[in-house]
Amino acid sequence: MYPLIRLTATAWTADTLNALLDSTLWQVVLLASAQAMLSVGLSLLIGIPIARVLFTYQFLGRGFILALVTIPFVLPTVVVALGFRSLFGDSIPNGLLLVVIAHAYINIAVVIRLVGAQWSTLDRRMEVTAATLGAGPMRIFSTITLPALRNSIMLASAVVFIFSFSSLGIVVVLGDGSGTRTLEQVLLRSTSVLLDFPTALAAAILQLVVVGVVFVISARVSRNEPRAKIILERARIRGPQAAFVVTATCLVAVTLVLAPIASIFGASVSSSDGLTTGWWSGLANFDNARIGSPLEALGRSVGLALFTSVIAAILGGAIAIAVMSRKGIVATLALIPLGVSAVTLGLGILLAFSRGSLDLRGTGALIPITHALIAVPIVVAVATPSLRTVDPRRYFVALSLGAGPLRAWWTAFGTAFSGVMLAAGGLAAAVSLGEFGAATLLSRTDAPTVPVQIARLLSKPGESAFATAAVLSVILVVMTMSLLLVVDRIASRRVFT
Repeated sequence: MYPLIRLTATAWTADTLNALLDSTLWQVVLLASAQAMLSVGLSLLIGIPIARVLFTYQFLGRGFILALVTIPFVLPTVVVALGFRSLFGDSIPNGLLLVVIAHAYINIAVVIRLVGAQWSTLDRRMEVTAATLGAGPMRIFSTITLPALRNSIMLASAVVFIFSFSSLGIVVVLGDGSGTRTLEQVLLRSTSVLLDFPTALAAAILQLVVVGVVFVISARVSRNEPRAKIILERARIRGPQAAFVVTATCLVAVTLVLAPIASIFGASVSSSDGLTTGWWSGLANFDNARIGSPLEALGRSVGLALFTSVIAAILGGAIAIAVMSRKGIVATLALIPLGVSAVTLGLGILLAFSRGSLDLRGTGALIPITHALIAVPIVVAVATPSLRTVDPRRYFVALSLGAGPLRAWWTAFGTAFSGVMLAAGGLAAAVSLGEFGAATLLSRTDAPTVPVQIARLLSKPGESAFATAAVLSVILVVMTMSLLLVVDRIASRRVFT
């Protein structure tokens, strides 16, 4: 809370109120809301059919495809933006359409997971009965299935809206600079370019209000959602029509996910003269005084990610202890960064830790602290369910057998606790590698992180800059996915067992 309090105390002036009444800022709110609504619509249009197939049918390869369609959600946004730039080229110019497509690509995993989870609990006998009475597929879906899925669709829509409304990396790379602006972009420009803190705070307040309203609506829907007691068995594919629908849907899903990623890889090994590995071998020799060295940026990002993982593990451990002690208010406060933009949080960190004995500007800790706070909500989401399954009676049994308090606590909670800390560190490192907004604000001009350098490269003309950005993106994808695989293995072995 301290960075946000310092930010408010520093920038809350009469000028802030004037900025809140500025019609230009409200125009950005309307444009960002319209763009977010379009992104929600396209995400639902793509995600709902895929959710139906993956969560109502049982077939070979289902788990692999479900994991595959989740990949876009964890990719760094600038990497996704580069993928679509490479995939479409000049056939679709930068602007609203490309931004909406990229947002839908990132967020289809949200729709598939949330809607599919509820779809798998629906009693399909009602649909069978309606079909027996002569109802067609579309009527069955609109009168029986869709009303039953209404709550999960609204929840998914709320999440997609929030991510799209507060987008930065996608908008910076793929936006046209006018019709696709978001409040996050206004925040970044107001703080790092114009040094206009009142406007930045006004944008942050408006963004918090919009996100807060969406959160409230989402929470009310979630509270009223009926909870299914059992998960029904998925149907087996019977008949050529069902086989065609499942096969076609899976092929479309795989193609949608892999096309931008394959395009990035293709751009990293191709040139105007054909296939080449020169962009990879020349990575160490890339020389541009304004952009910096790619290898130095990679080393810097890895170092920051490791630093972030340590901070996040400590925070995650503290939250874990609070959760085990039934201190729910701590877990609730830990969710605050989810509703605060990365740029706002970074600005608060900069103001809070840049003076007196708390001056951390020369230590390199500002970015890791911000990244760790951004990752905290994910840590809470991973830690809370697993820690609540630990039986506290183990602690008292260990005490009765002669163990001291600390040893008894570790005997009861140690396995879950250490798993949470390791998973928290890994998740935070993955977040740090791909985070763009706060890094843009806090990194020095001569010391960019990989996402910041990718964005800089994409702003430069020429084949060399674009291909180098593609090489860095491929490396970033491999590093991020490797970290997430390690976290998943840790979670399955230590946290959720």
